[in-house]
This record gives sequence, C-alpha cells and structure tokens, in this order.
Amino acid sequence: MQLVPRNKIDTDKWNSKVAASKTENVFLYSWYLDAVCKNWSALIVGDYKTILPIPFTKKLGVKQFIQAPFTREYDILGNDFTWTQVIEFLAANFKSLHFRNHHENLVIPQKGFVTKIRKHQWLNLSGDFTSNYSTNAKRILKKNTDYSVAVATDTTIVLKLFIEHVAHKIETISSEDLLRLKKLMRIALAENKGELLVVKKQNKIVGAGFFLLDKKRVTYLKGAAIDEDKKNGAMYVLMDQAMQRYSFKFKTFDFGGSEIATVATFYHKFGATDRVYNDYSVSDLPYWFKALKKIKR
Repeated sequence: MQLVPRNKIDTDKWNSKVAASKTENVFLYSWYLDAVCKNWSALIVGDYKTILPIPFTKKLGVKQFIQAPFTREYDILGNDFTWTQVIEFLAANFKSLHFRNHHENLVIPQKGFVTKIRKHQWLNLSGDFTSNYSTNAKRILKKNTDYSVAVATDTTIVLKLFIEHVAHKIETISSEDLLRLKKLMRIALAENKGELLVVKKQNKIVGAGFFLLDKKRVTYLKGAAIDEDKKNGAMYVLMDQAMQRYSFKFKTFDFGGSEIATVATFYHKFGATDRVYNDYSVSDLPYWFKALKKIKR
C-alpha cells in the first residue's frame, strides 16, 4: 500500500479501475476528484489492483484527510487492504481524519473516533415505480400540466438558481464550494457523465437540476426552483420527468440524500427508501491550530 501523489497517478488506469468495478460510485473518478478537491492523493497497490482516493487539506503544515464537498462516501476498490489498515496508515500522516462509507462497526484503533449514522434516499427504477408515488405527489403532478422539462447545457442556469434559492440556507457551503460545483458540472458534461434538466413555464425557466450518470445509477447532484414555482410543484415535475427519462437506461435513482426531514419527506413521496451509511471522524489537531480556527469563525 503506497500513498501516491496526484501528479503521479495514471488517470487512464485509475478511471479504468473505477469503471470496471461493480461498485457504483461516481465520486471516485479522477475528473470528479479533480473538480471537488483542492488536493488529493491515493492509496494504491500494484498496477492499480486496489485503490482509494485520499482528499486532504494542508494549512500551516497541518494535513487533514477530508470528505470532499459534493461527495457522499469513498470506497476501497480491490481487496489488498482494509479500512482498518487505511486508518492506521493515515493516522500516522494526518492530524485529523473524516470520511464516510457504508461499512458498519469498523474496528477503529485510534481513541476518540466519532461515528454518526447518515441516510440518503434511493429508488429502484424497474417496473412501474410511479405506482409508489404518494397520493399527494400524484395530485400535485396531475394539476401541474403547465410545467415542462427539457435538456439544457448552460450550467450557470442551475448554479444561479441554487445560489439564489438554496445555498444561503446551507451553513457549511462556501464560495469556494460553489466554484467547485460549477467546475464539477462543466466537467461532468464534458465526460458525458452528467445532464442538466430545466423546468419551464410558458417558455421561462423556473427550475433546474443536475444529474450524474454512471453505469446503472443516476445521482441527483443539485437543483433549485424559484420559490413560488417550488411551492406550486415545479420540483415534483422535475423529479418525475427525470425518473421517467432515465428509467429506460438506468436501474437506480439516487436522490443524493438529506438529513433535513422535509427534504427526505419530499423524496419519500416518490417511493424512495432510506439507505444508511456511516460518518467517521477523529481529530488530533494541535491546540494552536484549533484556536486559529475558532478565531477565523
């Protein structure tokens, strides 16, 4: 197991490993990591036999292994090392660790590890999935015939809507994160791994959503609608049309998930079910570094 810097990683071999894996995790492609991470390296065994990305920050000489923005979880692809071995290795090189994955009850050798349970929502697109829509969702869709959905390529549409109607409600999102989101959507389109859908009413765009496409899974990245149209059901129309559009080629619709009860309830109205994953973190940051962080806040 070797920690390889980004400039030494063979992009073609890396992406071939991700594409060939049975694990459906679009967050692992090099172009995705390049878009959302300021810095990342990787643990690699052999000729990319087993790989794991290691996004990190480095400030004032202090290195922290982080869960990059706009990613849900990381997976080890291959069988040559375990998460316990990864944690032991990284603890010697990083002052704090924060990562998410689906593994339960990891054996954590370090003291002070904090584990949190998180959820995201997903839907099986096979069969008549629309029959599982809630009565409320069906009623809203039935009355909103004035809305239509179309494919677009200008990602500034969804970014502008997201900034104006959603981003200010999220305390953890920064201006740097928004720049990364812009870069991510642009690259996803270029890699044919993303699609932008817009909601129109009388030829005016009132909502939009960006979707990541990989293997048999569609993942909803980000979206938003004008407040009035959101209240009137524009996002219901967007999700319904997206699921119907992608059901011909994909098996799973991943809503991206939310710990916010109202958002999760919205996804549940389409018949989505919860999937649990885990959030792990431990910190051994020096006192002076913690003090500086508090001052900056």
